Amino acid sequence: MENLSLILFSICLQGAIGTMAFVALGKSFNKEGQFKPAMVTAAGLAIVGLLASLLHLGRPLAALNSLAHFGTSWLSREIWFTAVFTGLTVLCALLVLIKPAAKGAVNALAPLAAVIGLIDVYIMSSIYNYASVPAWQHGSIFVEFYAAAISLGAVIFLALSGKEADKVKKAASLAVGIAVVVQVAAMVAYYIQLGTSENLAAGQSLALLNSMSGVMATKWLFILLGAGLLMFPMGKGSMKISVGQAAAQMAAPTEGTAGTTVYLAAALVVIGQILGRYIFYAVMIVNTVGLS
Repeated sequence: MENLSLILFSICLQGAIGTMAFVALGKSFNKEGQFKPAMVTAAGLAIVGLLASLLHLGRPLAALNSLAHFGTSWLSREIWFTAVFTGLTVLCALLVLIKPAAKGAVNALAPLAAVIGLIDVYIMSSIYNYASVPAWQHGSIFVEFYAAAISLGAVIFLALSGKEADKVKKAASLAVGIAVVVQVAAMVAYYIQLGTSENLAAGQSLALLNSMSGVMATKWLFILLGAGLLMFPMGKGSMKISVGQAAAQMAAPTEGTAGTTVYLAAALVVIGQILGRYIFYAVMIVNTVGLS
């Protein structure tokens, strides 16, 4: 797959950023929570994403030349923010593994890593938004990347944190639901703009989108099903049951069922977002008008 390294970079990094954002949120609800599996996974994803970005460059050492252009280059900003985020996340993971007593340091570093990461998502979006690809020149790109970070991060966090995440489970599930709704709305506006564009490259991108309607449908089916599975226990748990303890026990999902639901939702959302990112890169048609 031609764009595999780009898909790995963006999905892994955004998943790591979202996971750290929910770790920071979880720590605000549960001061004693370590969220070790989530932080270690975030560190692993960040490292994989960083390595994938180097593979895509072909000549990784050439990227060093752009580091001095932080004020004028989105690529330079991305490299810096990605490196800082990865460093902070790996440090957090090492602390919870090697020095669990250093809760104060982790409680301070995790939110900082999350903030740096969320800024990095904006920078990543800007790189594509300012590229000479008409299909990417739309505000929905920012929504798509942030929605991916939020939804991926939430499901990874919930799937790996277990009871530690009980106090933040509703907030994380609601965040996924809102992110997906906004993502759908932004994509509708995106398709309308792309369909009405008279740009040749945009028209070619639209033709590619139409040819991948099956992949597109699968993407949205998986994402919507995953978000729905997370939201369903919230609605079910909020129902008032007044027909006795037996009925209440039948209505309330067991712990095992709830865990399985979270894992299934996580798998659906992750696969859906990966398919979406595949489509994102597949429709890349560079505008060659005025170029020689």
